[in-house]
Amino acid sequence: MHFMRFVAVAFVTVLLMAGCSEKSTQPTDNGNPEGSLLKVGEGEDQGYKVELYSEKTFAVGYHRIYVKLTKTSTGALVDRAAVSVVPMMDMGAMKHSAPHEDHEGVSAINGLFHCAVNFIMAGMWELRVNFRDEENGTEGEVVMNINVAAGNMLKSVAGTDGKNYFITLVKPEKPVVGMNDFEITVHYRETMMSFPAVEDLAVKMEPTMPSMGHGSPNNVDPTHQQNGHYLGKVNFTMTGDWRVDLDLARGDSLLHTSFDITIP
Repeated sequence: MHFMRFVAVAFVTVLLMAGCSEKSTQPTDNGNPEGSLLKVGEGEDQGYKVELYSEKTFAVGYHRIYVKLTKTSTGALVDRAAVSVVPMMDMGAMKHSAPHEDHEGVSAINGLFHCAVNFIMAGMWELRVNFRDEENGTEGEVVMNINVAAGNMLKSVAGTDGKNYFITLVKPEKPVVGMNDFEITVHYRETMMSFPAVEDLAVKMEPTMPSMGHGSPNNVDPTHQQNGHYLGKVNFTMTGDWRVDLDLARGDSLLHTSFDITIP
């Protein structure tokens, strides 16, 4: 189906500062479906307005992205649509994508379609938002330019099988003393445009406090949930700087990485 494409440019200036507060992690349903989320861009195509929201400013790593779809003729929210996002970085001599997750099903949640992107490097990204209105079959696409800052939540690791893996820390977002949810995502680069989720890893986790020479008890190794997401529990017994070492096995392929986490 042929349709015109309109490009909306939404430049998001990102500053990484210690102590910055993050936006709400859950959209609210109080007449303002985007709640306290951060609006990062908008555009129009085929008689539809597309608005893009995030929980926080973009940096390298995993970001939940929320799409609001409105009919421009009536201002009515679209609550049934197929919505997907495709990240693309143009480096001149080459282009590549990144891991991403489309909205599951076709029903909006509190007026928003939930997607996610795992930005694997800093720089200017092109984010393509595709939609198909389930009511009348209208399809469209809006393209937004998104600036992504550097970050330390993603590690690129070469496996012993020769594949390049991307391991991203998703939780804890605000770590505290005591037991915390620990969540990572794992993908590998199949091609420059394809980054499948890895769902068959055995993960061993060991948190330590290098400056004090001790670890912590009662940790739960992350196990696969869905779409490359692994969830476990990590116990930080005191404030300070911690290191979480991860050993991941996939058949005969072995991976190792670590994340440094500061407990205030």
